[in-house]
Amino acid sequence: MIDDHVTSLDALIERVQEAANSPGNRSRVERKPKATFGIEEPIAWVKIFGYDANRYFSDPEFYFRQILRQKLWRWENFPDDDAPITLDMPAWLGHYPEYTLLGLSVTFDSQGVPIIQTDHPLTRAPDLSLLQPIDFYTSGWMPRVLRWYDSLQRISAGRLNVTFNMTWWRGCLDLAVQLRGYDNLVNDMIERPGFVHDLMKFLVEQRCRWWDGYYRHFALKPGPTDVADDWINVPFISPWMFEDFVLPRYLEIEAFHGGINSIHSCGDQTPVQKYLLQIKSLPVLEVSPWTSLEQTLINVPSNKRLVIGLHPNDVLVASPVEMEQKLHYIVSLCQDRDYQIGTSGLTPISSDLSEFVERIRTWTHLASSALAEVRARRG
Repeated sequence: MIDDHVTSLDALIERVQEAANSPGNRSRVERKPKATFGIEEPIAWVKIFGYDANRYFSDPEFYFRQILRQKLWRWENFPDDDAPITLDMPAWLGHYPEYTLLGLSVTFDSQGVPIIQTDHPLTRAPDLSLLQPIDFYTSGWMPRVLRWYDSLQRISAGRLNVTFNMTWWRGCLDLAVQLRGYDNLVNDMIERPGFVHDLMKFLVEQRCRWWDGYYRHFALKPGPTDVADDWINVPFISPWMFEDFVLPRYLEIEAFHGGINSIHSCGDQTPVQKYLLQIKSLPVLEVSPWTSLEQTLINVPSNKRLVIGLHPNDVLVASPVEMEQKLHYIVSLCQDRDYQIGTSGLTPISSDLSEFVERIRTWTHLASSALAEVRARRG
C-alpha cells in the first residue's frame, strides 16, 4: 500500500513515469490479443483505499494523488495484466455528467454509488417544452466540469497528459428512459411514437450541439466518437424498438462526427447486431456478458473486432478451473478473429482485499497462458 501521507506528489509522478517508460510496460502495449480486467469506478477504489467518494470528486489535489496511487496499485500488484500504465491523468467526475446537462440531478453517496433523479417533470407529461436547449458553458455541471479540468491541468504543470474524460457519451436511449421513465417510454413507443421520435431527435440534436461547443472550446476538428446506451438490452427493448427509434439517431451521430468508434451496452445486444452493422464506420462490436459469443461469431463479419466482456463472477466467484475453461473456450471459438477479452468492473465482495487481489492475479495469469499460443502464432 502506498502511504499517502509520506509520499510526495513529485515522487508519485516519478514512479508512474518510471513504470510507463519501462520495457515491461512497452511489451504490454504491444501484446495482441489482450486480456484485461476492469475496476468498478469509483466504488472499488473507495473500498480498496478507504476514502469518501465525495472528497474524490470535489478535491482536485486529493483526486490527482489518488489517481496516481490507483495506477501504481494496479501496476505493482498484477504483473500479468495486459493493460499498460499510462501517463494520462483523466479529468473525470463519474459516468453521468450528460444527465445534468438536461436538468437531472446526479449525486453520489460516500461509497461512490450514483443517485440519479427519477422524477423529472417529463415523467409526468410527454411535453418536450419541459426540456431546454443546452449550452456548453452553462448547462448542468459544465461550469464545474471546466473548473475541474483546469485545476488538474494546473496541478499537473505539464508532467502528465490531462485528458478530458467528461464528454457526452450517452446516445439517446438511456437519457430518454431517465427523463421519461422506463414504463412511460415503452408505452409511448406504442401509443405516441411521434413523441418518442421527437424526443430522441431532440436529445441527439443537443448531443451534437454540446460536441460542437466542445470542438470549438478545445480547437479540435470533429472525429469519430463513442456511444453508450445500457438500455440496448433485449428484452427490455425489442429489436423493432431499436430499429425504429434508436438506429436512425445513431446514423445522425455517425454523420455529425464522421464515424462511431464503439457502442457500449451491458445488456444483450445479440438480436440488434444486424442493425448495428448498418453503422458502416463501426469497427468493433462489444460482446457483453449477456450477449451470445457463439451467435455473435455468426452474425458479425470477421473484419469487425470483438471486445468480449466477462461477468465479474467469472473472476470473483469462479474457481481457477472454471476461469481456465472459460478462457480457453473463448480462444477456441475465436480462432483467427480480431478480439480482446476484458471483464466488467470488479469490486471487492468482502473485507478481505488480499483475496480480491489474489483472484485477479489468478485470472490474469490464466488469461496470459490461454493467449500465449495465439500471440506466438500471430507473431
